[in-house]
Amino acid sequence: MGNKDSKVINKWKNVPVREERCYEPIARCLIRSLIVPRIYFERIWPRSGGSRIDIIAIDRAGTGDIHVVEVCKTLNESLTEGVEIIAKIPAHYRWVAFQGEGLLPHNEDAEFKLLSEEPLLPETGMGRIGVIEVIRMARNDLGANIKVKAERFQVKDISTLIEKFVNHEKADIEFKE
Repeated sequence: MGNKDSKVINKWKNVPVREERCYEPIARCLIRSLIVPRIYFERIWPRSGGSRIDIIAIDRAGTGDIHVVEVCKTLNESLTEGVEIIAKIPAHYRWVAFQGEGLLPHNEDAEFKLLSEEPLLPETGMGRIGVIEVIRMARNDLGANIKVKAERFQVKDISTLIEKFVNHEKADIEFKE
């Protein structure tokens, strides 16, 4: 028979973490779906109005599609403020991320808003903003899962911007072909 007092309780359950701790799990999540990505943390993307983008991922060793991510604390904040920010950024794929399971309490209203996908869709044209949930895993490690997959946005030719960015910025995470 076990002692009821010996039950281990995770005292960190439903406690948020610093936003910067979410970057690596989100990057790993994106890496799983990209081919040969370059990942950049907290950079200014050209034509973003001088705004700092939390995470930029450029696929195919920096010559392919660009993914931009706005990291927020809660799902509700992601679906409001995060979507508003990321929708203005010229990129093939746009994402918002939030602290979810094991980090912050579940928000039923925000989950219903997410299910509708309404905040994620542009008023006209193609594309859908993707949603990534950062979760607490065993031993207080962080992981990330895609809740809603981003769909490609139509953007004017930005290949020269991508090339210039890659030539002037050193990637935080880089894979060689």
